[in-house]
Amino acid sequence: MSNRKSGLGAARLSGTVRAGFAVLSGALTVALTAAGLGAASPASAATTAAVQCGDVVTANVVLTADLVCSGTGLTIGADNVTVNLAGRTVSGAPAVSVPDRSGTKLVNGTLTGSQAVVAAGSQLTSPIPLTISRVRLRAATRLTNTTAVIGQAPGGCVVTGLRAQDSWVTIDRCEVRESVHLRQSTGTVRASTLISGSLGLEHSFRGRYEDNVFDDFSVSVYDLSRDNVFIRNVMKNTDSAFYFSMPQSPGSTNTIQDNDIRNNDIGVESKDVVGLTVKGNRFTGNRTAGVLIDNNLNFYEIQDWISDNLFTGNGKQPSGVKDRDGNPVRGGIHVRTISASRINLARNTGRLNGGHLIWAPAGQVVDGGGNRGPCGPVPNPDLTCS
Repeated sequence: MSNRKSGLGAARLSGTVRAGFAVLSGALTVALTAAGLGAASPASAATTAAVQCGDVVTANVVLTADLVCSGTGLTIGADNVTVNLAGRTVSGAPAVSVPDRSGTKLVNGTLTGSQAVVAAGSQLTSPIPLTISRVRLRAATRLTNTTAVIGQAPGGCVVTGLRAQDSWVTIDRCEVRESVHLRQSTGTVRASTLISGSLGLEHSFRGRYEDNVFDDFSVSVYDLSRDNVFIRNVMKNTDSAFYFSMPQSPGSTNTIQDNDIRNNDIGVESKDVVGLTVKGNRFTGNRTAGVLIDNNLNFYEIQDWISDNLFTGNGKQPSGVKDRDGNPVRGGIHVRTISASRINLARNTGRLNGGHLIWAPAGQVVDGGGNRGPCGPVPNPDLTCS
């Protein structure tokens, strides 16, 4: 059911335009604003020289014209280099390469081409720090063993397809399109708008995703991903807003808390998962169901909690989804599991749903009390709904 959109757009390259940069060959005093976006200022007696496509940059640079390259645009060749795009565009394959260089800063402009940025730290050392501030990444970005901070300033930040391995990635106040895929990585995404794509977490951990709008942008969590928190987000207009699959790490959990989950086909879909907490969310107008749990795992007793959620107007246009026992899915919460992996349900409230607030056969749930709305199938000695 998840909406997986993984295409990464690539702009056409139109040849090579040489020059366009002034290189400050001496030391620079880089004056950045509080948002990290100020222009670089040359130190006294600094000299300049032309920079061309494919050059290795070892000093701070300021872009004075667009640079369109058929191969690599710029390669960072020293630590602590700042590239101030000054509102200009670099296009290349990639536009900027950061091969195991620490402290690179890319600010104030556009990077595009077949790839925007490729950064890779040595697996034998600590992740290399990289800052990308007020930059529109109009092509895919690839990060390996990198600590990347993208955004940090109001406006002007775009991410178009990002894939990270063994990295720590922060996206702050950006527009995100196409896809973000984190493998064995930790992600933080805050105060951003994610449009028409997907977020995939593969064996990723301790991520925090808060105060974002996910619009037709599904979230898939799988392969032992753990301790990720999604809080105060708007999740709307996709197939399954959240899709959890494959076992999570025993003794840890992923948390969905205080989100507005609306106008999807299914709000939260979980298959063969232990370690999931869904609490304090508002599920509104999801066509088939707010929550679907469909579990065959014989793992640990009572691992998942669904509590303190409000379900309004869900299940009114079901898409024909059935659980693995062939039961039609419709309404607020639909549970189909096995007795060894029962689900805790407490203080959930339903109104105006197209089906039950809770549908769960006997022996598959633990009643934590305080559930208010119609429950089924009847009779069910394990579940009381007022």
